[in-house]
Amino acid sequence: MGTHRNLSSRVIGVHGLPTPTISLIQEQAQVRGLFRDPLPEVTHGLRTDEVIGAGRWFGRGRTRRHAVELLLTPDVLVVSDRDPDHDGLDPDAQVTFHRLHQLEVTPTAGGEPGLTLLSTPVGSTERGARAVATDGGPETARFLEALVGAARRCRGNADLPSSRTPADDLSPEFS
Repeated sequence: MGTHRNLSSRVIGVHGLPTPTISLIQEQAQVRGLFRDPLPEVTHGLRTDEVIGAGRWFGRGRTRRHAVELLLTPDVLVVSDRDPDHDGLDPDAQVTFHRLHQLEVTPTAGGEPGLTLLSTPVGSTERGARAVATDGGPETARFLEALVGAARRCRGNADLPSSRTPADDLSPEFS
């Protein structure tokens, strides 16, 4: 009996997203006021699947699955959060858009593999932090390197500099 958590991260492209997720991203981009569909401009993508299993005293254990997709464009990070086992559009699926010129990216605190995103999502008035669990593998490291580099480039081109910058000292798992 007990709970176990298994994370796996892999590189993805827009073509690897389910059709309902693509539709949700396009719809939310329009609703939140982005000037264009971000999907044709995706340069890097990372998907993390999380499987959480809970053992029981009697009978089979119950597992839950959760998927997070990170899609990087030259100026926006798209974060899709959903249940991968849901047929059709997941009513609990969420999509957020983070402008790179105001995004701070750091490794997750506490030694857990992953990254923390600090920004004001497009359409929001409050700055907030979001932890994204990853497996800490080489695909994650390459994605993080591309994300931090794109954020730095955007910050250098922005009219108003961000009050904080991405971490210069990344943990060894991201190098």
